[in-house]
Amino acid sequence: MKGKAYANRKPEYERPSGDFYETPSCMTEELVKTGVLDGVKTIWDPCCGKHAITKVLENHGFSCFGNDIMYGDDYLKMNVQHHDCIVMNPPFKLFDKFVEKAKKDADLVCAIGKANFFGSHSRNVNGLWKHLREVYFFDRQIAFDVPEDENGKVECGMIISGWFVWDMKYEGEPVIRVIDMQKYIKRKGEKK
Repeated sequence: MKGKAYANRKPEYERPSGDFYETPSCMTEELVKTGVLDGVKTIWDPCCGKHAITKVLENHGFSCFGNDIMYGDDYLKMNVQHHDCIVMNPPFKLFDKFVEKAKKDADLVCAIGKANFFGSHSRNVNGLWKHLREVYFFDRQIAFDVPEDENGKVECGMIISGWFVWDMKYEGEPVIRVIDMQKYIKRKGEKK
């Protein structure tokens, strides 16, 4: 028997090509506010899509670049030099593979992930959580499948998510924090 989350998942023919969901700018704005990127010189997004994350980071003065499979750059097959920092919203179905590779390719890794990723024994045994320093959960469920409006407002969705932050020098237990997202939520009936 399949679980409820599986039953609610859209069939592949209803999902965007490559499971592409653009990252709302408010998520990246809130990452910057945490201070985890302070002191970082260069940021790479290996699954940048249409550069939603890198555009916000560049507006805050960071030097960024990105690659994506939609441009012919399959991160999981790329041999890359080591980077200061990777910030990404990886395809959730490939989350583990992207994070495992990113942890080898950068000193600091920030990835959007789902809360229920913690409910996996294999991730614990395989060391995916090693060096996980912090998790910044969004206090509102964001609808990834509905683009933000021109005012940066987003709709509520079904996924509890947040920023997972790995620091390759960190050896302790992760600290859980909460980010207030209410100011970004579009109220029912609110005009664009």
